Amino acid sequence: MDTSTRGNGTISVIYDTHGRWEICVKNDRNVGSYGIFLGDNPFDFALPATLFQLIIIILISQTLYFLLRPLRTPKFICSVLLLNLCFSEKYVQGGIILGPSCLGRYEVYWKSLFPPRQADVLFVMSIVGAIYFLFFIALKMDVIMTIRAAKSTWRLGIIPFMASFMVMSTLLNFFYSPQNFSHLQTDTSRSSLSATIAFSNFPVVSDALAELNLLATELGQIALSSATLNDCIQFFIIISHHLLDTEKVEYTIYGFSCWILFVLFSFFILRPTMRFIARSTPTGKPVKQIYVVFILLGVLIMAGITDLIGVTFLIGPLIYGLVIPSGPPLGTTLVDKCEVIISEILLPFFFVCVGMSTNLSALNNWREFATLQFILIAGDVAKVVACVLVSMTYNIKATHGIVLGLMLNIKGITHLIAFSKLKKVKLLDDDTYSHLVICVAVTTSVITPFVKILYKHRPRVLNSSTEYYDQMKTIQNSPRNSEFRIITCLHSEGNVRGITTLLEACNPAPESPLCVFVIHLIELLGKSAPILLPINYKQNRKFLSVNYPDTNYIVRAFENYAKNSYGPVIVLPYVNVAPYKSMLDAVCNLSQDKMVPLIVIPFHENDNIELGGHVSSSIRKLNTRFQARVPCTLGILVDRYSQLGSSQDHMKNYFHVGIFFVGGADDREALALGIRMSQRVNMKVSLFRFIVMNRKEYESKTQPSGEDSFGVEEQEEMLDEGLIDEFKSMKFGSGSVSWYEIVVEDGVEIIDAIRGLEGNYDLVMVGKRHNVGSLKDEEMGNFIENVQILGIFGDMLSSTEFCIGTVPVLVTQCGRDKRVFNKLDRVGSVNVSQKSLMSNK
Repeated sequence: MDTSTRGNGTISVIYDTHGRWEICVKNDRNVGSYGIFLGDNPFDFALPATLFQLIIIILISQTLYFLLRPLRTPKFICSVLLLNLCFSEKYVQGGIILGPSCLGRYEVYWKSLFPPRQADVLFVMSIVGAIYFLFFIALKMDVIMTIRAAKSTWRLGIIPFMASFMVMSTLLNFFYSPQNFSHLQTDTSRSSLSATIAFSNFPVVSDALAELNLLATELGQIALSSATLNDCIQFFIIISHHLLDTEKVEYTIYGFSCWILFVLFSFFILRPTMRFIARSTPTGKPVKQIYVVFILLGVLIMAGITDLIGVTFLIGPLIYGLVIPSGPPLGTTLVDKCEVIISEILLPFFFVCVGMSTNLSALNNWREFATLQFILIAGDVAKVVACVLVSMTYNIKATHGIVLGLMLNIKGITHLIAFSKLKKVKLLDDDTYSHLVICVAVTTSVITPFVKILYKHRPRVLNSSTEYYDQMKTIQNSPRNSEFRIITCLHSEGNVRGITTLLEACNPAPESPLCVFVIHLIELLGKSAPILLPINYKQNRKFLSVNYPDTNYIVRAFENYAKNSYGPVIVLPYVNVAPYKSMLDAVCNLSQDKMVPLIVIPFHENDNIELGGHVSSSIRKLNTRFQARVPCTLGILVDRYSQLGSSQDHMKNYFHVGIFFVGGADDREALALGIRMSQRVNMKVSLFRFIVMNRKEYESKTQPSGEDSFGVEEQEEMLDEGLIDEFKSMKFGSGSVSWYEIVVEDGVEIIDAIRGLEGNYDLVMVGKRHNVGSLKDEEMGNFIENVQILGIFGDMLSSTEFCIGTVPVLVTQCGRDKRVFNKLDRVGSVNVSQKSLMSNK
């Protein structure tokens, strides 16, 4: 017998008993080739073809995303465009980019890129990609927290869905009759399609809002809560359908018994195990690799178990993801290590597989296509109308109800998974399936930009305090005989010492106690929904002890400070888990709800913050966004060399505060805080007022002429003089209060004078914005690094040119900075860069 290998198989030549040849060809090499130099065509084998498909798909997807990004097109839409590389077994049906309508018209290319023998590999990879995608969706969900937040707005999660479902069901039953169309003739098909479209899925809404930077907004939180309720209803319907869809009662009993055992095993054995892994991981350390490997292997095991039970294999990964604690350390480690590979490598195979079932030639029946699109649009409109009507019962404006309805109408990959499942069980045919895929792409690509436009400036949705809008809450207009409220934001334990020392200097007294809202800012990792969670309850502290142990350390430090403070201090701790680009939304909303006059945030370059370059840059941009949108007074604490609150402060007989006053609302806020501090025992407050002789000359050159401008100048001067007179009337001459007037010609002399005022200060305060001659923030921003955040004098005082940089500086800003706000508005809230903010336009 002679045996040789040729091309794609093995050829065997033998002689029978009669001397005749018998030639056997065995095709046993479908995976890899021996190479083109030995006569093999690599595209005749599954492995090279699969790798080439992956390369082409990723390159085109990323290119489309780059080209469509200026239009605010979600990344999902770029995948949908690739999705339509559909073809039939005869390679004659429609497609868009890789399909026969474009590159696929070349038969050689088409047969080489998509050989029939590779279809099984493609299908298996798509299933694996879908399984892990659903696992990571569930892993990042916090169902309990989201549903708890949905209690107050539960009607928005149920009524819009019911309205959309009923409208689509009615129209489908009316139009899809045997006389009109041959598709969707069964009641089950029409009901399943209506429910699938009417449901709003949490992963789809959260991904879209994350791209639009609206996750932490009030409307975004309501949309996430509503979508979570929809997912719970949909999950219950799917499980019930799979277990009850049998004619034999014993099969139903067995199915329910196995399902109950599976759920009990997941929540009472797997969940405690995962919590043990999270607790055993040291703070700040990643989870051990062996745990990660077994957890990822468990995803496939759970999918296989639910498939054996009779429930779809897609349910197992969802349950498995829900029992794993989201956030750090376990959820964060899994997402960091694996999500990119899943979403960018395996998931494209799912899009390809779905696209193979999409037939664009179905658009030839324009009458049926237009009818189905009309029905689906009617369902979306019904959901928007229902959101508007229900929103009015919550005192939400109609315009915000429209935006909420649009958010809940966003479609995504979970809808495609549902369509594929309905097609597999013969509830959808090829034409209807193709129409639905096109509807998903068109709806999402149209709705997403509208949401961004209509909800551009993040207005308040639930206005709990109308008084706040009548008069902005500041330190100056806060009564000194009432509770003084402060919001402090922290990124790490290193911020605690300086901020607690600053709070103690603010003079907590029985007639004016301090109420401090302590917010620990944490970047959203391993989760989909941001949270602003009060830490006053035992269940919340138990949750934080596993996921965010640093928060508990910070809270205990502030509670100890409140117990040992000179005066009464009330500490109300919160944890704010959100993307850096949207953290300020929850903080600003809390300041409005609680009528807080002062927000204190740490400077991004403080030496006691151990941060990487990416995190430090993100905090810098966060501080810039605070300055652009803060609704009250903002204080940025610069404590580069950790002098504030050190042991040396306790050895001194007094706490010395220096205030550098040039004029304007920002300086007045610093002086108002200094007046409050001066009333504390063992406090020494020194006011240095700079009188610019040529101020009017410079202001006449830089400000528009007219009576109004001169009226504003006079009013500002009167406010400055009034507050300075109040400061002078304090305990002047007792040694605790002193003031000095320094006459200068222009801003340059102010800087020179500041260099000569070095002293033994424990804290220095100055306003951010000044209009002194040519020394303006816009003009100095090109060659001074932090002028856009700290202002000219704030940057100078915090540099090594003043007291060798060892004196902490508090830079105050009264209200939002419209100049920065306008620049943020022009470049967009997602892609704000330091360079764009510091350019002089």
